[in-house]
Amino acid sequence: MKIAYQSLLQSLNNDLDQNLEKLQVLQSLLVTELNLRSNEKSWSILECIHHLNLYGEYYIPHLEKALLKSQKRNHEVYKSGWLGNYFSNMMAPKENIVKNPMPAPSDKNPIGSNLDTSVLDVRHQQIDKLKQLLLQANELNLEKVRIPITISKWIKLKTGDTFRFLIAHEVRHFLQCQNIIKNNGIKIRNVKNLSSE
Repeated sequence: MKIAYQSLLQSLNNDLDQNLEKLQVLQSLLVTELNLRSNEKSWSILECIHHLNLYGEYYIPHLEKALLKSQKRNHEVYKSGWLGNYFSNMMAPKENIVKNPMPAPSDKNPIGSNLDTSVLDVRHQQIDKLKQLLLQANELNLEKVRIPITISKWIKLKTGDTFRFLIAHEVRHFLQCQNIIKNNGIKIRNVKNLSSE
């Protein structure tokens, strides 16, 4: 995939802005609602968000280090790596539908965790940090420095592809939260609805 750097960074930032709006909706819910599941094997909203936080704990420090090592870019078109492009496209929901469910690694599977609303605060902090990192990335080459993925230190993605994968993963799970709200008939209070209507 080839895309103008400014378009890439703006698109990623827009996704994070939308996720912040969706997070505001989640913060209006009761703890009992945040812990509801569609069925016994599915995740609750808090489990979805905690799952994202676990990934943030891994990738955000790696992104910070990668940006410190990155040099100023001398070109305006970002070229994705084939593997990073594959992972990002596989993770991204299609037409607001999560079509390809993927099992989470055991260390990132939050099911059965005892969680409270502090999970939402952590998510907010991590999204804010990702937005700061995108600002830092504005004039940098995001193709040279590579970041190991969580399941194998031997597989590494370009910094730009890591941003793409991580934020697509976040969009995916916020959509999952929207589905949990719909499936459980949870009423939204005094904030914009999660749906795109």
